[in-house]
Amino acid sequence: MSKEVLDYVGAPTRYIDLAGVQYAYRSIGKQTGVPIVCLQHFTGTLDNWDPMIIGGLALERQVITIDNTGIGNSGGITPDNVQDMTVDAIKIITALGISQCDLLGFSLGGFIAQSIAVAMPALVRKIILVGTAPQGAKALHGFPQLVNKAFQLAPMEIFLSIFATRSEKSRAKLGAALQRLMERQQDRDSETTPAAIQAQITALTRWGTDPVTIDLSKITQPVLIIQGSNDEMMDSASSLELFSQIPHAVLTYYPDAAHGSLFQYPELFVDQANSFLNRFE
Repeated sequence: MSKEVLDYVGAPTRYIDLAGVQYAYRSIGKQTGVPIVCLQHFTGTLDNWDPMIIGGLALERQVITIDNTGIGNSGGITPDNVQDMTVDAIKIITALGISQCDLLGFSLGGFIAQSIAVAMPALVRKIILVGTAPQGAKALHGFPQLVNKAFQLAPMEIFLSIFATRSEKSRAKLGAALQRLMERQQDRDSETTPAAIQAQITALTRWGTDPVTIDLSKITQPVLIIQGSNDEMMDSASSLELFSQIPHAVLTYYPDAAHGSLFQYPELFVDQANSFLNRFE
């Protein structure tokens, strides 16, 4: 396997056309076996995936990152609800010729991963959920206020306030992660627009306040849940709720970690994720 194939920083952005709308994605790693499709967090684009993590996963399998509707370089209007985001994600995955995949859902992407598993279970083999929450999670009721408070800060402090704890160690680890996210200089994704951000805020809030429509007990696939010990964005206890409701789930908390737990412990996350995807049944 050549270095270029495993290097997410240099991976070309590709496009697929769906009913006249262009969707952006990147693909690295092995082209055989079951691929893992990565579903991104609030405001996140293709460039918000840690290249250390994507490259580490790509040592074992094909890794596909996608921009959902209206995000990054993908066209269309971003939906204001998770259900429509889920429909769009399924369309992208199946249009890429994928009949079965693993899912990595981070934060908002974890909402979509849960929804895909219930709406189209045959498409999904295994699921990794990071820093996410079930429908009805109380932590999301105040999501707009939390985001507005963070957005008043300087750009680096926005990142650190959301993804790191207040400890020096956590902030240093997340600072290093932010540098990795900026390594790509050419062909970077477009920033998420204010309209798309507002739609995502509405979708996130509705996930917490609308009636619960997803029965997590119907997710029969193996699920690995990763959470930070102090995730203010999603509330760390939300992952315990997921664990208690999903029949075949494994839960791991990372110490002194907030919403960016996988960024803070990239080597540990890659080891656990690859082991889970390769062996856990």
